Amino acid sequence: MDDGAASRSLTPRRWRILSFLALHGSATTMDVAVVADVPRLTAHRDLGWLHDAGLVSRWRSDEDRTHTWWYKVTAHGTELLSRDLAASGRQVPLQLGQRHWGAAHYLLFLPLVEVSRQNPGRCELFQWLTRMDTSVWLRQHDLAYLRAEGFGVWLEDGRCLRFLAHIDPGPVGDVVAEHEKQTYGLGAVLAGYRRTDPVVPVGAVLVIAHDADREEQLLARLAHRPLRALLATTTKDMLHRHWPNDQVWRLPGDDEARRHLIDLAP
Repeated sequence: MDDGAASRSLTPRRWRILSFLALHGSATTMDVAVVADVPRLTAHRDLGWLHDAGLVSRWRSDEDRTHTWWYKVTAHGTELLSRDLAASGRQVPLQLGQRHWGAAHYLLFLPLVEVSRQNPGRCELFQWLTRMDTSVWLRQHDLAYLRAEGFGVWLEDGRCLRFLAHIDPGPVGDVVAEHEKQTYGLGAVLAGYRRTDPVVPVGAVLVIAHDADREEQLLARLAHRPLRALLATTTKDMLHRHWPNDQVWRLPGDDEARRHLIDLAP
């Protein structure tokens, strides 16, 4: 299919799907269904059309017993999007079509989008920036030394929370001594906020700890030496078992109490 025919045949929903893949990286049919707010079969049909048009590629791992298809925008699809953005006077995002999913997308972005779909009019992920776009946003606020995984704006019951997200990768490799595994790398998460001036323009900084032990260590550090920014913690296991807007977030000094995401709002 030539570019002109492909462009004319793209429905607004297919444009959104193509843009989503170009901005966020590879995704499954279910991921696309959640983001586009359509049934899985509709997402499957749209992705099939985009694949036949040469705008997305697809593959599945031989080691995956579910035989799940993964989709990614092609160079052809990226070029079509870039030309459309330029023709309409919009800026072409950095590394369009060359981005990759991060842990924050699976732990926060997609679940919060799903919560928004299930609670229309009450909850909404109003804005989300990927790691790259978050870096640009931080530079605009003279905070280039912070390395957040994402920036979001969450609306719930008439309240609003702007937040930055960090993912604790945990101790990496065999070079970390056993006695350091509970704390290794946590200092790097906090270091940027220790030197922050001006104050970070968000209501909360969210840190998703690798496990419960590392969360306890992080909270102990914060209780001993508080930050100017409000920092809330949870664990990857908690987010695998609960929605991220549920009572999964802890604050230094709150002992075992956990709060809903929107309760972190100023």
